[in-house]
Amino acid sequence: MTTTRLSLSGSIQLALLLAASGSASAQDTAQPPHATQKSATTLDSVTVSALKRETKLQETPVSISAVEAQTLKDMGASSFQDYFRSVPSLQIVGDSPTQRRVTMRGIRSTGEPTVGVYYDETPLSGPAGTSQDASSTVADMDLFDVERVEVLRGPQGTLYGSGSMGGTIRMIYNKPDASAFTGAFESDIASTRDASGPSTTYKAMVNVPLAKDVLAARAVLYQSERAGYVDNLGYGRDDVNDLDSKGGRVMLRLTPNEAVTLDASAIFQKTDQGGQSEWDEDLGRYNADFQTIATTKDDLHLYNLTLNWDLDWATLTTSASYYKWALQRTSDYTTTLSRSTTNATSCSNYINAIDGASIGTCDTTQMARYTAYAESRLPSALYQPMLLRSRNYEARLSGLALADRLAWTAGVYRENRDDTIESMVAKTDAGSGDVRQPLDLSAWRHVGTEMEQTAFYGEFTFSATDTLDLTYGLRRYDYDKKTYGQVHISNYITQSYVGDYTEVDASASGYVSKFNASYQFTPAIMGYATAAKGFRPGGANNVPGLADGLIAYQPDSLWNYELGLKTEWWDNRAQLNAALFQIDWSNMQVSGRSANGAFAYIANAGAARIRGAELEGTVRPLAGLTLNAMLTYLDGQLTEDQYNSELAMTNSTGLSGDRIPYVPTWSGAFGAGYNWPIKNTDLYGMARLDYSYVGSSSSYFRDNYAYYEKQGAYSLFNLRAGIEASRWAVYLYVSNLLDKAGVITRDTGAGYDNQVLTLRPRTIGLTLRANFE
Repeated sequence: MTTTRLSLSGSIQLALLLAASGSASAQDTAQPPHATQKSATTLDSVTVSALKRETKLQETPVSISAVEAQTLKDMGASSFQDYFRSVPSLQIVGDSPTQRRVTMRGIRSTGEPTVGVYYDETPLSGPAGTSQDASSTVADMDLFDVERVEVLRGPQGTLYGSGSMGGTIRMIYNKPDASAFTGAFESDIASTRDASGPSTTYKAMVNVPLAKDVLAARAVLYQSERAGYVDNLGYGRDDVNDLDSKGGRVMLRLTPNEAVTLDASAIFQKTDQGGQSEWDEDLGRYNADFQTIATTKDDLHLYNLTLNWDLDWATLTTSASYYKWALQRTSDYTTTLSRSTTNATSCSNYINAIDGASIGTCDTTQMARYTAYAESRLPSALYQPMLLRSRNYEARLSGLALADRLAWTAGVYRENRDDTIESMVAKTDAGSGDVRQPLDLSAWRHVGTEMEQTAFYGEFTFSATDTLDLTYGLRRYDYDKKTYGQVHISNYITQSYVGDYTEVDASASGYVSKFNASYQFTPAIMGYATAAKGFRPGGANNVPGLADGLIAYQPDSLWNYELGLKTEWWDNRAQLNAALFQIDWSNMQVSGRSANGAFAYIANAGAARIRGAELEGTVRPLAGLTLNAMLTYLDGQLTEDQYNSELAMTNSTGLSGDRIPYVPTWSGAFGAGYNWPIKNTDLYGMARLDYSYVGSSSSYFRDNYAYYEKQGAYSLFNLRAGIEASRWAVYLYVSNLLDKAGVITRDTGAGYDNQVLTLRPRTIGLTLRANFE
């Protein structure tokens, strides 16, 4: 990939030019980002829309975190990876545009997503792929010009549907403002240890009133080039995991009168990653010897139209979205093929197909012929272009009744989603590690998935007294899912053979519900109790040679029982929130593998119980100083064995009492931010320290399994400091201050003895920001 080197002096000049372009009157009234905190000792009141109506954060009886725009800026956050460790029970694993899994409260499993990810009103789901694992890919759009991020923990099935059995994340963008012309600019240059070049980022926003107080447009553009740091020793290629990303959005807002608001948006983001971020500990820090350079591509286009209409007796909200998501996933397939170069069944099937014979077992000469063929197809890559299209529609009414004692929301949701994948085994160039072009194929399998889902929902909160609120929610869902496919080119090595087109339908319907009671003990202390159900759709596998009893799999579901407390102290200079919960997860969707290890599928087996606690607090002990912290405890264990009459037991099968993989028992975070006026100037200083800890977890259920490993148990320190003026700011930062190679995942079963994904090495950078009116 090409790298554009940032001219630091040019960026400073551009930032100052944009800052100076504001009018004199605007300059007189503008304040630095933290100026309002110089004398403020109370915490800000945060408004959220998690209940699909606006409520105060501390008055919302659910476990929820709101990360506001200023906090994201102070952290230097531009993606999931930059803030998730500061949020209780939230985990993100993966460092690739096509391989990123989000989990909450330990609800981690293959299949449909367990966490709903929303960009404004649109839920984004990943492609199902060959293994029906839509949860393995999550869109990570840039956070520049975001108003806030809301993280709702626990099942949100009644309001947000099937993808939210573990929780929901909502990215809420700043909307066009028809009252004033504004803009912002940001540039960043950074150096990462073990990277041979710099990382650069440019971002810009402009807000333009097109008709005063009636119509406005807001546009955002950004481009980022992130330097790689993993070297492939086998091919002598450095920094293979570099990443280029560019994108933007255009938004229009029409407010013809005080009752009607119409928002239209178009969002795009394209990301290319040069290769794997995993490396082999046996080869030294950040060194690898993969036989395929696994490039990935991600191209997402999202369009939305949302109407909000105040009808006096209720507010009508309608949303229509369409998104098209093209991805290319590449992985090293050499080891998988190598395992079968002397396989007896593969040999006989190969000889029979090539010679038109009908032998049962290969003789020595025939085995030598087959082995020579199989080895001639090495090295190889699993090359998988994917395309997903989704249409999402929602209409809801929210209002008050019974002298404002009843708050209610009722709506309907419709989703039409289809995706396809061309799963091909392609030869890799032995001199470079790149997939050969034109493609030299050993196998080609086409798999498609279509899903239609309709839901009706309602949630009602009744104020029984001035201090007691009772909530009931109900959602009726009905979905139909179809999986189809065909093998176009036989893979004799992994035993996937050309055959007829196949198609399997899976459908289900049912209800999820929610019960909640909240009590205001004092104006500053509120407690709540919740019982809520979450679910995920089932589906069908399209896997060569899979037994009939394993083709279809059923929905899984869970119940979350929770007690929570939200408190304010010291005249609202401190807030402390806590939650205790137990989750009972039944008919779990689990991942199985074919006998030769080449194909993955989903089945239902086992049950689990997760008990946990979350603690989150913020305090402002003095003007300008804000401290925040969180602590999470998760104890996730199986309560039933994960095998049955159809799903055979193996050495990796989870048994009752085993801990759920990739779920750390303890995690925590601490942040301290301080800002102060610089004497005899109009400038402010700021400094922020962020610390996070992720406890250890396992890679598989069984500790006696050959590939069982431990990962985690690492700490991360980030430091940022800067100077802020009314129209510009400059910051110096260090990410991963102690340069720890904290292990996020560890895999010893992929042919590489100690393959790890770790924290990005220590990165030192400079950020310039400017805003203008």
